[in-house]
Amino acid sequence: HNRRIYIVYTIIMSSTSEEKKIDPMPTTAAESTTMPLIEKAPTPLRICCYGSSSSRTPKKYTDAAYNLGYHLAQRGHTCVNGAGNAGCMAAMNRGANDGDGAIVGVIHEAFVVDGSDWFEGAHSVFNTTKHRIITAKGNDLQERKKLLVQGADGLVVLPGGPGTWDELWEMACARHIGFHAMPIVCVNVDRYYDNFKSILVRAHEDELLYKLPEDILHFEESAEAAVKWIETYHALEATKQQPEQKKVIRRRTSMLKRMQSNLSGSTMTVWGRMSSFFGDDVCDDDKEGEAASVETKSRRSATLSGITMFAAGVSVGLLAASKVGLRKM
Repeated sequence: HNRRIYIVYTIIMSSTSEEKKIDPMPTTAAESTTMPLIEKAPTPLRICCYGSSSSRTPKKYTDAAYNLGYHLAQRGHTCVNGAGNAGCMAAMNRGANDGDGAIVGVIHEAFVVDGSDWFEGAHSVFNTTKHRIITAKGNDLQERKKLLVQGADGLVVLPGGPGTWDELWEMACARHIGFHAMPIVCVNVDRYYDNFKSILVRAHEDELLYKLPEDILHFEESAEAAVKWIETYHALEATKQQPEQKKVIRRRTSMLKRMQSNLSGSTMTVWGRMSSFFGDDVCDDDKEGEAASVETKSRRSATLSGITMFAAGVSVGLLAASKVGLRKM
């Protein structure tokens, strides 16, 4: 009898002591597969990301969000977002963390839990010191919006609801009227943002825009393509901003000044100046060695030699003529 009691007791204790692991958020398709290593980008960027924070977000959107976070991390970019633990926000944070990237979460102080250093609704990746949380203050979300985009090099927008649209259109409006030049790209998963694209085209056709629709918002089908587009955008901008090679501009003096210059100075100086009169560029004697090219110097030397020979010939001719005249006399 005691043996039976012991066996039953052992079974009960083993079943109750078994720890059950509950995943608060279902894994995405991307998480269930081995993600490839991606080459680092030549220039690390700070990318702000918007997206849904709803636990009811469809899986196709959270898959795109995870890929975005992972791709940003692998490329060496910093992922800035609202620090959420559900929807696209959660999947993005997991992806960036799995990709060994840097994450900055911006959350309002209203979500501080009982004066502690933790925030209600913040993702668990921010439990470590590896990632950073910034606290926004105020009685609305304006400071939080400002902190999200502060210092950002680009904005990627995933599918989301009214909160995401509000953030997106505020930044699109600011770009449209010239308050910033940050590139904005929507990840158009399953044509989610087709209507936004259509309304921009319609506004352009009705002459309600100052810029072309594509200069306000850009659309890509995948998260990887969105990141690539922002990188290409910055690479092209860097090329445009490279200083052009300065050209040396030499001005020709007037013919009168050349003639006046040729009438003064030593014989060699006169011949040197006469070469300028016959068409070479004018340079100051002190700066000639720096400004003139090798080709210009050789041309000037040849011109000077020709003029010297011409002058010598004239002198010989005049001398011969004078002797002939003296004989006749």
